[in-house]
Amino acid sequence: MTRAHARGIRVVGGTITRYGGNGGWTAAREAVQQPVNDVTRYDGIFDAMADFDATVRDSDVPDRIRQAFDSGDHPHFNDAGLRAMADAIDLTSTLTRFFVSVSSAGRDPLGFALEWTPASRLITTRSVLRTEGRQ
Repeated sequence: MTRAHARGIRVVGGTITRYGGNGGWTAAREAVQQPVNDVTRYDGIFDAMADFDATVRDSDVPDRIRQAFDSGDHPHFNDAGLRAMADAIDLTSTLTRFFVSVSSAGRDPLGFALEWTPASRLITTRSVLRTEGRQ
């Protein structure tokens, strides 16, 4: 956060989405995921927060994403799911340059650096593999 703020980048925290139904899902992993989401939602460590989990979660089967958003393997989204997640980020706020950090099913954290130009309504994205502290 400090390094991002030093560069004028505000950070949007994103909750981790569910992936029940996938072979890698376990109750133990779910038990780790939810406290991380609680920190993202409630601890105020980010400049803004996108609740991806609430946006795509199936209310009838809470450990899964909605079928309408599922690509078929359960942790990955189809176009409608990706659109729903994008819509969860409030671009009308004061944020014009920010970094969204997400993680998927225990894989390496992946971030998206986004720049929004309010006048042109143009969004430029760039994927960033976070490798801080790794060799």
